[in-house]
Amino acid sequence: MNIKELLLNQFRACHYRDTWFVSLNTALEGLSSEQASCKSKDSTNSILEIVNHLYFYNQLELNRFKGIANNVNVSDNKVTFSDLQKTSWTILVEQIFKTMTDWENVIESSDEAHLKKCSENLTYINLHNAYHIGQILYIRKSRGIWDGSGGINYTF
Repeated sequence: MNIKELLLNQFRACHYRDTWFVSLNTALEGLSSEQASCKSKDSTNSILEIVNHLYFYNQLELNRFKGIANNVNVSDNKVTFSDLQKTSWTILVEQIFKTMTDWENVIESSDEAHLKKCSENLTYINLHNAYHIGQILYIRKSRGIWDGSGGINYTF
């Protein structure tokens, strides 16, 4: 397996392919705006805030990978969890999935040298994605809004 295949497998696992962990697509499936916005009393971020955070960093890193300047100054990581754009849940989900698809497309069209140069950052964005997908599942399970029939697939 070459670096391109490895990275594509990682991005697809985070995006839509349930493997050793549940993908973002499965983690968000059937989730209403109200459920996504609900916050617990223990000051845990809401699912909407986590998805906004994922969208923010995936888009930021995608732009860096593509050589597009980001005019973003984040003085405190906490701000990335807030709904900076005040978008609807439906639009935010569309945006994160479009960004994930854009990642897959740009990796597919990149040469091995560029992928090798950026591989550490690309691996970390996927680790970051997987971490927050786990948080989303934990929140859903703790609120009783997770269908246990969806989940990992060991037959990959």
